[in-house]
Amino acid sequence: MGQRRYRIPSTSALVAFESVARLGGIGRAADELNTSQSAVSRHIKHIEDEFGTRLTEKSGRGIVITRAGEAYLRVVTTALESLNAAGSALRAADEDVTIACTHEVSHLLLMPHFARLRESLGRGARIRILTCEYETVPLMVNAGADLTFEYVEDVPETGCIEILPEEIVPVASPSFLAMHAGILAQQPGAWRGVPRLALTKANLGWATWEDWFAAIGTDAPATEVETHDNYVYLLEAAAAGAGLALGWRGFVDRYLQSEALVAVSGRWITRPPKLVARLTRRGERNRNAVRFLPLLSRLLSNRRT
Repeated sequence: MGQRRYRIPSTSALVAFESVARLGGIGRAADELNTSQSAVSRHIKHIEDEFGTRLTEKSGRGIVITRAGEAYLRVVTTALESLNAAGSALRAADEDVTIACTHEVSHLLLMPHFARLRESLGRGARIRILTCEYETVPLMVNAGADLTFEYVEDVPETGCIEILPEEIVPVASPSFLAMHAGILAQQPGAWRGVPRLALTKANLGWATWEDWFAAIGTDAPATEVETHDNYVYLLEAAAAGAGLALGWRGFVDRYLQSEALVAVSGRWITRPPKLVARLTRRGERNRNAVRFLPLLSRLLSNRRT
């Protein structure tokens, strides 16, 4: 396969020509490019020698572009703008941070801090969030994720940082508490008949009501249980007075701070799993993703109540 040879002057020469044409003078172009006038003149001469035609002419104290120069300038300007746009896209792709996580992590943990997290990355960098079911988070690595959120019992020493321990407490709306004040004042084992809210399926790493009652040393009393597919929807139902919900520290903070939900018991139960943010192999090569880990941990730890 033969080699293709492009008869194209250097990028520096093209930039110098565009600057001279736009500013109307070699001196002004030299100032803009932070170089000498002789260097700019050499660039223009190099292009003219390459194609055997004049592109510029002196006119009084300035420079004017010849007809041939005007035609070439249009092409050069378009090419330089395309190169600049392509470079910006490459830089942005390199600086972006793509996160794969569940809807709960996205809505309840990341979004309250989204503006500060984006600002920390600097201009041009974006945060992309890929939401999915917990079981499919590993598949998002192939979609270009730099960071994933997952539950582990032992936090790896490198490329991973603890975001939140799993700490849970029953919560309910003030109106629900007022309605069931008498029975909720008793020991949890006696909360028979008090409606509870639960997730429809096992969400890996998340405790169930049975786990919470077992942790405090009693069986879960019989009652009506309303199920929800999504923890965000479950919290909204609890805030509307539909029943007791398990509140995870970090996830339920905004509801507690606004008093849309209130802790029924002052005792938070701590369980072994921890929510961590982990760098993917792609993320390990992304300086912004590496910087993102400790920042994320610091912001989220500050909102614990």
